[in-house]
Amino acid sequence: MKKTDGMHTSLDNQLKQLEQDTSWNQKHKAKLHTQLLLNLDKQESRNRFFTGFKFTSSLVLCSILLVAGVLFLSQNILQNDSGLTTGTNTGEEITLVASEEIDVEKTKETIQAVIEEEFNGPDKKYKELSEAAMEAQNNIETQEEFDALQETPIWQDYTDYMVDTYASYFTENGYDLFLTTTPAFMYSDFDGDYNLTASDINISQNKNNLNMFQFTFQVDYENANGEVQSYSFEGEAIASEEGKIEKLQFLDKDDLLAEMNEDI
Repeated sequence: MKKTDGMHTSLDNQLKQLEQDTSWNQKHKAKLHTQLLLNLDKQESRNRFFTGFKFTSSLVLCSILLVAGVLFLSQNILQNDSGLTTGTNTGEEITLVASEEIDVEKTKETIQAVIEEEFNGPDKKYKELSEAAMEAQNNIETQEEFDALQETPIWQDYTDYMVDTYASYFTENGYDLFLTTTPAFMYSDFDGDYNLTASDINISQNKNNLNMFQFTFQVDYENANGEVQSYSFEGEAIASEEGKIEKLQFLDKDDLLAEMNEDI
């Protein structure tokens, strides 16, 4: 009986152990299943992230390329419309500018004539007429009196001399600009004994704008003491097709005017 009881006890213990092992295996299996699901969910989330990242990156890259393409095309369109390039001029542009048929030699002669008129001096006739006109103007008090002055021989001789000296070299508007903004006869309007001589005049046509001419020249200034010094000038002019000047300006590089003012 005891033997039978012992066998039952041993069998019970084995069954109990088996039950415990089975229970543990089920728990372990459930845990492993749960862990596997979590890992799969993480992997799926990671895949969704990288897929979304790749899509977003591709979208951003496409946007950048699209904007760059639009800017490039816009720049080309603007350059084509305006006729401007960043490099060498195209044949079409050269043909367009050349079609204006600027008389180069006549324009150069015109510019040189103006330089020589302005810087070979002083122009004593102009000084005489200018002083007379300014003296008459000093007595003017009203607009009506000034209008009347402009009809007098003194004023007419003054303005006619300026017209005879310079008007033929300029367009109508160019002449008005030269008198008021350059201004004309500026280096002849000084008191004292002095002389100016223009030399080394070099004039060239601008390759990109055939209406524009650049020039350089020297002016020898002799003061009342007989001292001579050379001054450098440069400038540019815009010419019409007829070879007349539309705009002209000088650059007094060495400040000749300042020197002349000091010598007064």
